[in-house]
Amino acid sequence: MCPVNKDWRKGAPIPAWRPDLSVGNAKLDEQHIVLLELGRNLLRMLHGHAPRMDSVAFALQDIYTLCRQHDQDEEEVLRHNACPTLDEHIESHRATQETLAKLLADIAQHAIDEPELSRVITDWMAHHISENDLPVKQYLKHKAGSKARARATGH
Repeated sequence: MCPVNKDWRKGAPIPAWRPDLSVGNAKLDEQHIVLLELGRNLLRMLHGHAPRMDSVAFALQDIYTLCRQHDQDEEEVLRHNACPTLDEHIESHRATQETLAKLLADIAQHAIDEPELSRVITDWMAHHISENDLPVKQYLKHKAGSKARARATGH
């Protein structure tokens, strides 16, 4: 296990939830809140004294699992609301999921780069909402009848 440089990214922590981060969709906002907390918990583990890799693996698995569900939910709402940048959003989600899956595989092989894991989690969580979701906020709100319309069209 390599030591973690605790000062590698001063000034860019995972943000605490604030009302201005809301995308106007209670379910997605709740998922964002949980993801941010899971990310902070993972960083606390990594930056603690001699982190246990099994605990880090479980924490990262929780993030990965919720990330996949969150991305699926978000894409469904964006699709139903005809977001013009849906493809870019999907690509961003896919890239994040691939990165998280690689980190999980590295942990399983006992080859985790702790500073890299810290950087990935912090960068992703510090920017996901502000750079990916808030610009399409108007498409993340549930529109009346979107579920009924989706059932009627088979989407």
